[in-house]
Amino acid sequence: MIRFLAATALGLGLIGAAHAATYVQKDRATLRALDKITGRSTDIEVKVGEPVVFGSLKVELKACYQTPPEEAPESAAFLQIHSTQPVAVETMEAAVDASEVATTSDDNPELFSGWMYASSPGLSALEHPVYDVWVIRCTATDPVKLPERNTASSDEPMIDDEPPSLDTEPTPE
Repeated sequence: MIRFLAATALGLGLIGAAHAATYVQKDRATLRALDKITGRSTDIEVKVGEPVVFGSLKVELKACYQTPPEEAPESAAFLQIHSTQPVAVETMEAAVDASEVATTSDDNPELFSGWMYASSPGLSALEHPVYDVWVIRCTATDPVKLPERNTASSDEPMIDDEPPSLDTEPTPE
């Protein structure tokens, strides 16, 4: 019985190791943002280190990882989301009494900071009364395509057979 339990534990451990995902770092992410008021969703392309404004949110991508095509699809992005609007107050009386309402700054924490996963959007989600934001995929910039080279057929020489001689004078025309 003890051998069976040990073998089972070892087998499960090997299966878990065989299914461990490998991730490739990408430099941009496609996010989907939903405006709950209008019901409209918008796909947003975000580059690492370049914040994007959607409505009253400022979304900044810090890192993005994607599994290779031969593995189960998964994208993981580390996002920081800030509000660009004044922070809501608890009651109407507090809003009337407030002489100044702070906007997002170093003193006021962001709305979301953490990892979001494309396969489990509810696992780590932005909690906001107006907007939902979730990860669709991570991508990289397309590689630069070089212009096609003109290639000669095998029977045509690539260069002249003989270079021009330096000691001969050009013939007048």
